[in-house]
Amino acid sequence: MCRIYGCFGTKADPAALDAARDAQLSGGPDRQHRVRGENWVLGCNRLSVQDPAHGGQPFSNGDGSVHSVFNGEIYNFRAIREELAGHGVHVEGDSDGSVLVPYYELHGDRFVERLEGMFAIAIVDLRSGPRLKLWCDPLAVKSVYYAVSADGIVFSSELRGLMPLLSTPPTTDPYAVDAYMNWQFLPHGTTWYAGVSSLGPGEGLTFDGGPAGARHTRIAPAKADGPAADGRAADGPGTPDGLRGLLAREVARMSLQSAPVAVQVSGGLDSSLLATFLARRRDDVTGFHVRHEGDHTSDEYVFAREAAAHARIPLEVVEVRERDLPDLIPAMVTALGTPNATPHALSAFALFREISDSGFRVCFVGDGADEQFGGYRRYSTALAAPDDAWADRYLDRLSLVPEAHYRTLYTTEYREFIDSGTSSRQRSRELLNRRGRSRLEQILAFDRLHKLPGLNLRKLDHLSMAHAVECRVPYCQSSVTRFAQRTPDALKVDGADRKRILWDSGAGLAPPAVLGRQKQPFTFPVSAFMAHGTTLWDFAVSVLTGSRLCSSGMLSETAVRRAIAEHRAGKDHARLLWGLMVLELSLP
Repeated sequence: MCRIYGCFGTKADPAALDAARDAQLSGGPDRQHRVRGENWVLGCNRLSVQDPAHGGQPFSNGDGSVHSVFNGEIYNFRAIREELAGHGVHVEGDSDGSVLVPYYELHGDRFVERLEGMFAIAIVDLRSGPRLKLWCDPLAVKSVYYAVSADGIVFSSELRGLMPLLSTPPTTDPYAVDAYMNWQFLPHGTTWYAGVSSLGPGEGLTFDGGPAGARHTRIAPAKADGPAADGRAADGPGTPDGLRGLLAREVARMSLQSAPVAVQVSGGLDSSLLATFLARRRDDVTGFHVRHEGDHTSDEYVFAREAAAHARIPLEVVEVRERDLPDLIPAMVTALGTPNATPHALSAFALFREISDSGFRVCFVGDGADEQFGGYRRYSTALAAPDDAWADRYLDRLSLVPEAHYRTLYTTEYREFIDSGTSSRQRSRELLNRRGRSRLEQILAFDRLHKLPGLNLRKLDHLSMAHAVECRVPYCQSSVTRFAQRTPDALKVDGADRKRILWDSGAGLAPPAVLGRQKQPFTFPVSAFMAHGTTLWDFAVSVLTGSRLCSSGMLSETAVRRAIAEHRAGKDHARLLWGLMVLELSLP
């Protein structure tokens, strides 16, 4: 796990390269190195997890014609190493990244389709015409930002690492605020800045400096008949037992490193299963759980305690205290690097900080299970809708507030500007309306490829790496996606019964208290903390007073003041005010 950066087609200033490196040191504190050639540079900050003695980056082949840097984990690397050995290629050590350059030389661009894991990969290939190639894993668990200009291309794992590499200061993208209000984040392909983008799930990019510019490609997920850690050619039968076995195998090959393992134990099903699978393989697993100061109906500590006891692992409890919020929130926003409106990002920030302070570098989390197997209530609601208006109602559930509401926050001029082009809601509606084999699979595909990567996985990547912690997500493995896609709809969502196949697969793996409860999302109780007169209330109002969002002409100062006044009078606008506060603090 690392932070990577680089450029191609331009002579980068050494001071700019140092700034790009230093901006991302928290995600790669162990070793910093780069390799450069004529008009290109690849750099890496390493977080040593798998075989620290080997795997130093950048990677290069014997004659110096192919170079690579890589962020992530390749979980089938040992099977790949055996395949390479069959072709007479010896790979030194036990580092996953060491297989990438020889595997690329063996299979060409198709090598990436045979990788199983999470990754952002950059390769400079100097053979038959120099070119830079970038790839992102099938669900964009690992982020990579880039900008193409007349000078060439620059890229980085984090937006703040990209900024020093730009030859001219970027301008703010006026569509970004509309995108944030609609999505609660900036979707892949967009950032705060015009001309600065990010690779989406399963996206590749090739740049050779020619007049055609950057060429984008799609990569297929790792195939079931590709190199597998345990020699299996299939992902298992589409039954609860099949899913149980698949998850056990994935957790096993994702936990091979010698360093001790942390697991987030929220008190829900998804993380409880991971805790049990990990504990059955290792004796150095510790659970971590986030609580929030005060008494809250959302508190899940009793369930987390039961889950940890069932798995027979210790449980460390992290408490988010009210008095710490004015310091925590700006630090969280800085670590995110891009706005994210979900209040539980604060809980995640506190969680990873404590995990890091406790000496752990690897943490397993249960994100992705709901998007794969239909765990959210909104899926049942959308399937039960009798008319064609379900899509807009569904998208309203994903927005900061419903579209009709957030548009009232815009100034007349900004609303007219958005309406003169393609609004973010129009674009998301087009994506959601792409037909699937059923309405459920249509919705799940939308969430897997858009909501999950942008809202959840990018948050996990940035917040965990801000504390030098590698976050592993078994439910986002390609094998799990394939399994979910072929699982009958009725085993995912059947009326009010959701995620049934995962619940059934958990028999005996989680305690009865967890198996017998309704789903509750991992969250931060923002309404309670945002009550009038609290520390968070005072902080949010101070941030939104004299807002740059208003002075820039995008949001109406009158509308923002009205939302503050209505919340003070008892109408709950906590989520809206939280989202606006985060957006204001995120402004470049």
